[in-house]
Amino acid sequence: MLHATSTSAQGEGSAEDAAPSAAVVAAATDWYLKMQDDSCTPEQRSALHDWLQADPMHRLAYGRIDSIWTRFGQVDAQAGKAALDASLSGAGRRRRAVAGALMLACMLAGSGWMALQSQTARYLLADHRTAPGERLTVTLDDGSRVTLNTDSAIDEQYTGQERRIVLRRGEILVDVSADPQRPFVVESRHATARALGTQYLVRDDSDATRVAVIESTVEACSRSVGTCTTLGAGSAARITDAGVGATEEADIDALIGWRDGVLAVDDKPLTEVLAELERYRRGTLYYDAEALQGLSVSGVFPLDDTDRALAALSANLPLRITRYTSYIVRIDRR
Repeated sequence: MLHATSTSAQGEGSAEDAAPSAAVVAAATDWYLKMQDDSCTPEQRSALHDWLQADPMHRLAYGRIDSIWTRFGQVDAQAGKAALDASLSGAGRRRRAVAGALMLACMLAGSGWMALQSQTARYLLADHRTAPGERLTVTLDDGSRVTLNTDSAIDEQYTGQERRIVLRRGEILVDVSADPQRPFVVESRHATARALGTQYLVRDDSDATRVAVIESTVEACSRSVGTCTTLGAGSAARITDAGVGATEEADIDALIGWRDGVLAVDDKPLTEVLAELERYRRGTLYYDAEALQGLSVSGVFPLDDTDRALAALSANLPLRITRYTSYIVRIDRR
């Protein structure tokens, strides 16, 4: 079977059930907010026109956002405009909150209220997030730093008793500022990871959370079972709903390579490498995992240019790379 399946875009004629992708909704939201800004230039408006003409899904997403905001304005047009003006001129988090709310509402218009329960909804409404291929370092109020890897999202939940980061999606590297009075905790779907020192990684996958410690120690616990283990520097563990897995030695340099934009692998199955590269792309890699069995990879590959990484793989392995668009790439064994 293929690793991924494609979804066909629906035209504007498919009416209420048409569903622009999250990437299109994000772009439409960004365009809409730009158009509300008094500093918007004629060049930007012309660029918006070109973007709208490029794809019916662009027009559908933009129209939904405009309709949603208009409905907000019908309640109190002046208050709505003032709130938007404040979000545009205020802190980045307020602007992202408005963008997230518009994006979520646009997607709900096509997919229904149940989307509120999805990981996508939590991602769109997160305090900080990255798109595929992006990285972001956030300095928190206490001086701690959180670096978000590709396609990741976090919420801050700071109180007078505890500093908590909720990892909604993806992977983060945390560098904790000392505060003996307020523990620092990262929470994911499966685990909590409480800092007993400074630097560690937390990655949330669909079936487990991986915690790896760079400096000092971390207490990692399964949220569902309550079992815990203390991880020292250079060690890692996989936590699931069934409990905390065995402590393993971690290749820290390889694990944090993404911070510098590289993927370093040593004798890894090709399918695992392709799955990792796909996390950094806007689009889908199509391949038959069974056909690629037996192929392994060693090397260092650029994450900021995954097309170059794919070219390097095809130059050293019996692979054929077929690009249908920049978003759709098929990989076959020669």
